[in-house]
Amino acid sequence: MKNTLLALTIAAASSATFANSPLPVKYGQPAPLGAPVQAAQSHTTYSPMKNVSLNGGYTGSMIDEGDVKLRFKGWELGATYFLNEKGGVFAKYEQQKDELKLKEFSLGGVYNFYDEKNVYINGTAGLGYAWVDGSSEGDSVDLEYLTIPVGVEVGYKFTPNFALYGGLGYKWLYNQQAEACLDGECYDAGKLSELDVNGTTYRAGLRYNF
Repeated sequence: MKNTLLALTIAAASSATFANSPLPVKYGQPAPLGAPVQAAQSHTTYSPMKNVSLNGGYTGSMIDEGDVKLRFKGWELGATYFLNEKGGVFAKYEQQKDELKLKEFSLGGVYNFYDEKNVYINGTAGLGYAWVDGSSEGDSVDLEYLTIPVGVEVGYKFTPNFALYGGLGYKWLYNQQAEACLDGECYDAGKLSELDVNGTTYRAGLRYNF
């Protein structure tokens, strides 16, 4: 895979919340004396997601674009701020690794589709910037990408503040800079559309709400 990127780069270079509300009061007739009293069923349900949350966990990507086939695996750290009960913003940093190493920072929007019975479903879309590099036997490649990540996250709140989450998504990576060094000679190819790639993303981890 790394040799494919090197060859492509060199070839191209050489050719050119939730708010508090009062409890509802229901007026009615008192139950008659001696009437049986029904026991209330207990079911713990936590409130909708709070304004701010931090998350961390495992993340991966499956890139398949022509001769480029990568299986990145790594970790992510992120933060989310909900402006209201439905919409908010997120920021995330992640590192992944296969034959090449990837570092990415992204920002975007979050929309809450569902939040009932301790289960929530969020959709995300954003923009990011990624740095990809690798080296082997003196040869190296350094790439920079503008990224467009989209995804869906499903979580389960097992306490008011903690939730387990899993997510699936898709990511487009558009090359912004490419440089390769081969046998002691380095080639700066600039921006190469031949190195644009895309693929499926997946993630799982723990979210802390406060």
